[in-house]
Amino acid sequence: MGTAIACVSKLDCALLTLANEIRNRHRAHLRELRFDVVLDEVVIRGVSTSYYGKSLALSELHKCGLRVTANLIEVEGAASEPVTGTIQVGG
Repeated sequence: MGTAIACVSKLDCALLTLANEIRNRHRAHLRELRFDVVLDEVVIRGVSTSYYGKSLALSELHKCGLRVTANLIEVEGAASEPVTGTIQVGG
């Protein structure tokens, strides 16, 4: 049984709906997504599988004409996992 998230205001409800729509549209790239309003500007939070997904969320909000203060989406695996393997340059 899931838990319902209560909306504090109409703006909160609209941002929650928008975040769900964007996440569903880009579900391959966005795992979690939410928008917080701070001093009439939007802060993006969530988890993405790539930097491309992080960029998609920002782009979607710009299309809506919303002013974004910060994009705090965490990219899974970014800078927390060491890069392994061999890079060969030349032939």
